[in-house]
Amino acid sequence: MSKLRIAVIGAGILGSRHARVFAEQPDAELVAVVDVNPARAEIAESFGAKFYADISTMLANENVDALAIATPDHLHRDPVIAALNAGKHVFVEKPLATTLADARELAAVSAKSKRVVMVNYSQRFVTDHLWIKRALDDGMIGKPQIVISVKFDTISVPTGMIRSWSAQTSPIFFMSSHDLDLTYWFLNRKPIEVFAHATRGTLDAQGIPVHDGLNALIQFDGGITTNFHSSWIHPNTYPRVADGYLQIIGSDGALMYNNRTRTVELFNSKGGQKVEFTGLHTADEVGGKITGAFTESVRHFITCIREQREPQTSPQNTLIVTETQAAVIESLKIGLPVKVTG
Repeated sequence: MSKLRIAVIGAGILGSRHARVFAEQPDAELVAVVDVNPARAEIAESFGAKFYADISTMLANENVDALAIATPDHLHRDPVIAALNAGKHVFVEKPLATTLADARELAAVSAKSKRVVMVNYSQRFVTDHLWIKRALDDGMIGKPQIVISVKFDTISVPTGMIRSWSAQTSPIFFMSSHDLDLTYWFLNRKPIEVFAHATRGTLDAQGIPVHDGLNALIQFDGGITTNFHSSWIHPNTYPRVADGYLQIIGSDGALMYNNRTRTVELFNSKGGQKVEFTGLHTADEVGGKITGAFTESVRHFITCIREQREPQTSPQNTLIVTETQAAVIESLKIGLPVKVTG
């Protein structure tokens, strides 16, 4: 069986990881990297791939099977449309888009394309999260009733790592996308209403007009109440660039997950237990190769192409995340609860 020929679009922090992971797969070949920054040609060269400054020229010159799109959050639409118009499969970073119109268009075009399109919600493949999913499905805490999800980054993220486009995204998109997707997946329920509040000032003072942080109270069907917090102004002295925790309270128990220690504590009417996870997480290096959830997500994409089946995180399956995020933004604008229009 021939190798899948891959082109990576966007060679920043995540794009360079895309390039490496696809290049390391035995049944894939990285043939091209596209980026507007000519300095990133060295990323293509390091994998023996060709470098292009624009997607149109690359598509005109390379016979590729799939595109991995890792452009900034707000710039996913055009490369996805270009890829599908050219008949290519697509692996696109989360979030699918930062506007409801773009997300719905991409979901509709993807459905008509007859191509494999996958949004990289790689956290579904983390061992810790798979354990939590099984515990909930097995009824270990009864019926979930309350979810509290907290995510925070150090201020180096909006002021350094993604400074050139941090004002074009938001903590709800850049940070909470995975958390919203995981909660939707964990609960197997749909969000129906959002009421959000935000704070700003710290990043405004540094010339970055974006929220410092926000809280979103999201009601899911079945009477489940959830609270999502995301902020990115923790001091750079904090021991991790990104951190967070999760609590899920049910009718017969509760579980608490600590992202930093990778531990779950679960208590129910039968007693309690503590589980410590030591396996691979998102992108650990083992034997000179990146392994973990990110690689498993890529493997799922490749398998879906080979077997001609829909990935579990297709645009159609994850559109609800962007619909929820759009409701959060609207709630912040009007100061009132907003229905999630799914």
